[in-house]
Amino acid sequence: MKLLALQEVDKELQALEEARDKFPAEIDERQSQIDQARATLQEQVDLLENLAREQRHYEREIDDAKADLKKHEERFSAVTTNKEYDALQIEIAACKSRISEYETEVLETIESSERLRQEIESRKQEVGQIEEQHQSRIEELQQRLASLQKEVAGVESRRQVVSQSIESRLLQRYQRSRKNRGSRVARILKGACGTCFRQLPAQLRNNVKYTPTEVHVCENCGAILVWDDQTSS
Repeated sequence: MKLLALQEVDKELQALEEARDKFPAEIDERQSQIDQARATLQEQVDLLENLAREQRHYEREIDDAKADLKKHEERFSAVTTNKEYDALQIEIAACKSRISEYETEVLETIESSERLRQEIESRKQEVGQIEEQHQSRIEELQQRLASLQKEVAGVESRRQVVSQSIESRLLQRYQRSRKNRGSRVARILKGACGTCFRQLPAQLRNNVKYTPTEVHVCENCGAILVWDDQTSS
């Protein structure tokens, strides 16, 4: 009967452990969704910073091109030949072209930055909603997980007490059978194994009844047999 009590404790322990093991997976999944949303937002923020750096770069290029243009224009007074004049005109045109090109880049960067700022504001709201949706559930699961861990610890303590009251050979046989699914210990029910319901030989039934400290197993399913006066007679 003590083996049956141990088996019931183990069933309770297994149910608690299975429930406990499910929570971390859900916690990880929900945290992953939060992290992914935050990462997407951060990518957009980083892109906005890159656009700001590009804009500053093009603005410096514009300043440099304007400085070069001013220098070239000041050289007109020193030009003495048509060849020098034509060459200077080409350099001035190149400077103006550079300025125009960089100004276009600046405008495009400003427009891109503005669109991205709007997207970031929208994304921030989405991230807030995702965090609100999942964080409360994560905290709930964490609390339930902590509670289950305490329950598991309590059942494990009970199991230790029950195990210590069982004869060592029976306990060792039971422990070896724990890896099998289903009942590892079975009452004799009306002359049959309580697990597979196969009728048992009379001699085996008597052995189970009168030598309870010995290990007796059902030859059909391998369950350890125990005698219960209320069900076995």
